[in-house]
Amino acid sequence: MCLLPIDLVPPQKKRLSPRAVVLVLILLAAFAFVPMLRSALRSGVGIAAGAVYVLAYLFAVVMLPLMFFALARFAYSVFLRPYLRAWHINRIRNARYMKDVIQRGQRRGPQS
Repeated sequence: MCLLPIDLVPPQKKRLSPRAVVLVLILLAAFAFVPMLRSALRSGVGIAAGAVYVLAYLFAVVMLPLMFFALARFAYSVFLRPYLRAWHINRIRNARYMKDVIQRGQRRGPQS
């Protein structure tokens, strides 16, 4: 039991679980897909083809963006992170070398 009027540690923000986000995306995709599914079923395509249409649409709406983010994360970790790390190290190293050159130049005095 805390006797202080305030909490020392702020409460964590509640975040949506990934399952809830995927479920919302699926519901939105299903809601957007209903008119196309009704027209396909009215034209006599059949339940099996309708199910294939639904799965293809859900794949396009849900899985393709998730695969894009996974690929972007992989590309960042393989290509961009090492480049940024090397750039940062070289930037620090070049600044240190320039300080050293300036200090050596001040010790020697004018070279005229």
